[in-house]
Amino acid sequence: MSNVLTREAMATRSVAMRICNVAPGERIPTVTELVDQCSSSRGNIQKALVNLREAGAVSLEPHGQNGTILISIDYLKLAGICGKSHMIGAMPLPYTPRYEGLATCLFTLLNTELVKSYITFQRGSEARVQTLIDGATDYCVMSLLAYESYVARSYPVELALDCGQLSYVGRHAVFTREKGREDWNGAKVGIDASSVDQTTLTKRYFANYDVEYVPVQYTSILDMVRSGALDAGVWNEDDLRIDMSDLEARPIDISRTEENTHAAIVVRKGDGLTRQVLRTLIDIPALRSMQQQVIAGEITARY
Repeated sequence: MSNVLTREAMATRSVAMRICNVAPGERIPTVTELVDQCSSSRGNIQKALVNLREAGAVSLEPHGQNGTILISIDYLKLAGICGKSHMIGAMPLPYTPRYEGLATCLFTLLNTELVKSYITFQRGSEARVQTLIDGATDYCVMSLLAYESYVARSYPVELALDCGQLSYVGRHAVFTREKGREDWNGAKVGIDASSVDQTTLTKRYFANYDVEYVPVQYTSILDMVRSGALDAGVWNEDDLRIDMSDLEARPIDISRTEENTHAAIVVRKGDGLTRQVLRTLIDIPALRSMQQQVIAGEITARY
């Protein structure tokens, strides 16, 4: 394929992107359908299918009136044909060993001879999902809880990978100076609107009380609880690297909120190529093992 994007090359990339959303064993769109979907001529669509087969990116089998069946597909070769030589991801700031471990895994597993990976770090899932939707990043990392919230609000995103329980955070807890307090009516509770997790967990925990929610930045919650500006706030126990003897921590039962501990790797809706490249390169057991090694200090974080 020439570096100059001829109409044939553009058609080949466009057809490749659409075939990425077809599972092996399923029918690919007909040439007529691809002409409409790719806004290309019939001749260029037919040449595009030949190019993909000759490159070894796809194996196709005609089935007469039943159409053409996708037998096999090589997503990394398709990425090369589509000019996707690098991917940019967005993660939370790597201020805990668990996040450092996850960043190390993504950096290591997604950097290959064919694809290079870069990671940006942003506080708050709202910022990360917006960069994804805007096209500034190819994927972003958030909790499964946050992902489900965005889907419920019809954000154009889809799940590439669920990394499993405790891959994103450990436990969240409610922190307070008022040890033993049971009645939270009238309490001032910190809430960070930029974090779906913190907001959701806070509202779940205090749902049965008449509390005053005070808008705060997540990183300020403990200091504000200590100073008395807040009576309580939800915080991730992974973050704790200081003396907490003056505060009481009440762990939130993860059996009711388990989805907030799962790391979700999310792509734009319809971006089958990025989704499948991620699934090809990221082996979840390998990711979990490497993350635990970083947390345990057995290997050095690199990202």
